[in-house]
Amino acid sequence: MKTDTNMKRFILSATIALMLTPFASAQKPLTFSKVEIKGTVDEMTAALGRKGFKYEETNDGVPLVIGKYAGYSDVEVNIIPKEGSNEAAAIRAEIPPRLSWVKLENDYSSVKAMLTKQYGKPVEETETFRDGPFEESSEKLVSLIKNRCTFRSVFECPEGKVTLTLKHQGPICFVCVLYENAL
Repeated sequence: MKTDTNMKRFILSATIALMLTPFASAQKPLTFSKVEIKGTVDEMTAALGRKGFKYEETNDGVPLVIGKYAGYSDVEVNIIPKEGSNEAAAIRAEIPPRLSWVKLENDYSSVKAMLTKQYGKPVEETETFRDGPFEESSEKLVSLIKNRCTFRSVFECPEGKVTLTLKHQGPICFVCVLYENAL
């Protein structure tokens, strides 16, 4: 009799554990400035507003807020919705532009160090020029503007991935960080 009771308890416990497993392993969202990337874009805009970000505008359903991130002020942050939805899926942060390669590279290195401390070593890392060698650091900036340079580091974690890049829009060069929740 005692064996039957123990077996029933074991089966019941195993069944309950299997039923609860999906809830226990539910995907947690990434965080940006201590705010979870979840809910609607309006809820994310409000949550970042409570952290000191100021709403600027919305273009094509993508809100823009400005605030402090990684020790930088006036960082432009877009809250990107899932395709065909109003649910927040990603955050893109752009550090204010730099006119000097040295300052731009320092920004990149500083943010990379912060992300490495938080997420560990990047799973992908490319920091290359297709031109060079360069006599002046300004030539490196021109290489970026001409799309002849790639600076990109990708960090992965169970919640998603974070991609750090150097970007430009015309002659304006800046550091960009993209936080994407796992699907």
